[in-house]
Amino acid sequence: MMILDTILFIIGGLLILYYIVSTLALGPVSFSAVLLAAGVILVALGALDRKFGHLKGVIKLKKVLVPLAVVALICFVALEAVVVSGAVQKDRAKADYIVVLGAGLRGDQLSLTLKQRLDATLECEQGETIVVTGGQGWNESMPEAVAMRRYLTEQGIEAERILVEDQSTNTNENLDNAKEMIEAHSGKDLADLKVKIISSDYHSSRAKMIANRHGYVQMTTYGAGTHPLLIPSFYIREGLALVKSFLFDR
Repeated sequence: MMILDTILFIIGGLLILYYIVSTLALGPVSFSAVLLAAGVILVALGALDRKFGHLKGVIKLKKVLVPLAVVALICFVALEAVVVSGAVQKDRAKADYIVVLGAGLRGDQLSLTLKQRLDATLECEQGETIVVTGGQGWNESMPEAVAMRRYLTEQGIEAERILVEDQSTNTNENLDNAKEMIEAHSGKDLADLKVKIISSDYHSSRAKMIANRHGYVQMTTYGAGTHPLLIPSFYIREGLALVKSFLFDR
């Protein structure tokens, strides 16, 4: 227990440092503010432990809380292992359809994450019909799917090969709405079609889990790369999002 304060200081300090570096380099990063808050809390807990950790009551409390924290950490590592297992999957085989999951826009411009997903589509497409997905957020000047189609056509993809799903607001709706479009376009049941889902590497496991629930039987994934400075924030957030999707995204 004597080194607990040092551990808290180190982890908390790294989280704070990550927030500073990522914000200076890329601007506001999704979820990084949560990591900053966690870092500040850990540093504060480290200071409190250094000052009061020797008290008998505090020692008894730590004997309960520290094992619980270790169990929580083990569970979190297991979740991250699931995230990483999906991140390394890059199916390059030809499919019948490709579904590209949306990410944010900045006005009418692609976010870095969304551009990486579309570039991954260009890397692996082999003439399939491509379904781009994503509605319009409150801070976006057009639906994500419309901006995605624009980018793909600018890169040489024929407009008639692109289906636009521009009503969804999350991954669950992306995949559910895309299913309806694919079945209407093909005249076949989704279970009879090979579908490749393209998203960010860290998002692939969760996308596959949700797709299975919507009847994507012959389904594979292709994970787009993630900027190194975004990896800590996005991978940590995705581990927590797995739990949320497991419980609620049906």
